[in-house]
Amino acid sequence: MTNQNPPHDFIAALDDRRLLRVTGEDAFDFLQNIITNDMNRLAPGGLLYACLLSPQGQWLHDFFIFTAPEGGYLLDVEKEGHDDLLRRLTIFKLRAKVTISAEDAMHAYAAIGEVTRPADMAAYPDPRLPELGRRLYGKLAQDDVTPAATQAYDDYCISLGVPCAGKAIERGRDVMADANLDLLNAVAWDKGCFIGQEVAARMHHRNLAKKRLVLLEGENLETGAVLRAGEAEAGRIRHVSGDRRHALALFKTAVLSHSGPEPCLPDGKTVKIHVPAYLSLVNH
Repeated sequence: MTNQNPPHDFIAALDDRRLLRVTGEDAFDFLQNIITNDMNRLAPGGLLYACLLSPQGQWLHDFFIFTAPEGGYLLDVEKEGHDDLLRRLTIFKLRAKVTISAEDAMHAYAAIGEVTRPADMAAYPDPRLPELGRRLYGKLAQDDVTPAATQAYDDYCISLGVPCAGKAIERGRDVMADANLDLLNAVAWDKGCFIGQEVAARMHHRNLAKKRLVLLEGENLETGAVLRAGEAEAGRIRHVSGDRRHALALFKTAVLSHSGPEPCLPDGKTVKIHVPAYLSLVNH
């Protein structure tokens, strides 16, 4: 589990993603006023990673933003949450001069390692971690996509401790710190206001995170399984790898920071905990 090298070079079709298009003369300000990151950080040829929170600071959506060649912006979003995000953005639009629509002509892919992309595809470094390679946008022929790469990419994200929306994060319940999104370049604390900013900033500046996603290693792991340390609930499994030997689990920081009984599964089997390399528990 501590080996974070990808099993091989591949391009994975991210079939669980869709794109949204935001255009119009107010597009920049519209996004700047509601998302957690700073649109001024969106460099030419780059991706910006950001979240949309509830007014209470809970995670609703996370997405990647890049500049569309013809103007405006494209958002790479979770397919399951696509319609909900489109609805929310439409509500927030009010009198802003923006148009928000689905973009179905382009698809999202992940390129890990040394792979060659078609010249007509846009490629951007993943802003979360360098190890996550590049995200590609366009449309590939089926022969250009590595077989079984989607599961390989899913498992690779788990090995790095990186949550995938809709799999390791619970909409409307988790805060950014629960899923470590505050440590994966999803927020600009110095940008000023965004929806949910007051709650999120208070948690950040006062080190109030009570839970964090960590890596688990065990056997026959199951999503939703409760982990216990002695008599107390220590955490819960959120996202399991294809071989069911690795997972992301939401753990109480109090359990992670202090010695005590080893966490175990409902059947009594113990599991190994690995802290993601990017996560420091010193101040949590």
